[in-house]
Amino acid sequence: MLYFKKEVSSLHHEEHQEVWSVRGVVRERTQSAEKEEEYMPIRFERRQKIARYLDPRTDFQETTIACEMRWDPLTGRSGRVAHGLGFHIHPLDVAPLVAASQPSCPFCPDRLFEVTPRFPVEIVPEGRLKLGEAVLFPNLVPYDEHSAITVMSQEHYVPLGTFTQSQLFHAFRVCQDYLHYAQRHPQTTYALVFWNYFPASGGTQIHPHLQVFATDTPGNTLEEELTCSLRYYREEGRSYWADLLLAEERLGERWVARGAQSAWLTSFVSQSLLTDTLILFPEHQTIVDLADEALDEFCRGLGQALGHLASQGVYSFNLAWFSGVAGSQEMCLHARLSPRLYLTPSLWGTDTTALQHLYQEHFMVQTPEAAATALQEAIKL
Repeated sequence: MLYFKKEVSSLHHEEHQEVWSVRGVVRERTQSAEKEEEYMPIRFERRQKIARYLDPRTDFQETTIACEMRWDPLTGRSGRVAHGLGFHIHPLDVAPLVAASQPSCPFCPDRLFEVTPRFPVEIVPEGRLKLGEAVLFPNLVPYDEHSAITVMSQEHYVPLGTFTQSQLFHAFRVCQDYLHYAQRHPQTTYALVFWNYFPASGGTQIHPHLQVFATDTPGNTLEEELTCSLRYYREEGRSYWADLLLAEERLGERWVARGAQSAWLTSFVSQSLLTDTLILFPEHQTIVDLADEALDEFCRGLGQALGHLASQGVYSFNLAWFSGVAGSQEMCLHARLSPRLYLTPSLWGTDTTALQHLYQEHFMVQTPEAAATALQEAIKL
């Protein structure tokens, strides 16, 4: 069994920061006897800071505002819980964007097969791949040697909370089919599949679509996760991700749900202002080997999560899959769902500032713990 011990540590930062260490009890003797413990080095490290100012709203009386520093247990990257005072999501009128983008949309059925490219027969013999409403074809402006687009629906605009399970399943399943083709070729070790939904996420088309490519260069974040996971595995003799699930489920603070194939939780350090959701597949290493049963469970949970975000007023998000290396044990397959928004829609003010974009320091306006509590009511696997 596990227990949790609250410690005060100086570590490499300032003094008096809270660290939650997770320890596995090997054997208990008697109540008064010393316990033998096996240390599990998952550390949820956080430190509170207090800002002070003289507030003009209260006749310049002194006001204190709390913010919090956090450090990612795997990578050590820092993030903040801050800037939440008075925060609310401003509604966005999407109708003008939808109407203006539809006449020239290359992904609508009446134009898709005329304006999108086909694969050479030696890559995808069929030229394009189709499954349900999903159609996959080469990216006209590719990111890599093997780079594709999956159009997810026939409808030009699908509101965030209304995707059907079959639309989601077919879209991701056809990406798997493409990756099976692409990874017959050299320099295709890593599979990247991601979704930019609506312009606040960086999406350049309203019509729902996925990006997918197979590559030998996984990108900075995935490469960092792979490197840190391998180091943990070599040092501890077990998977960081298995230890993370054990720790998070026992703590319960960020735990959302567990299905037969997947586990859902919020990220201790998130990249979204509104907190990222992590979906882990403990028995799978890559999206290519993900069984239909696991993908179906993911799509069911994803539809519920998107419905929850829509009910909160969210209208945009990023989603990305993070695959390990086939046959390895140090990192399991996982996905990250990251809500996006405009801070001030009237000015097209995005949620990405120099702090995130240039300093790579992300901040959250709500805690992952609060986000998890709300998601628990929405996700029923």
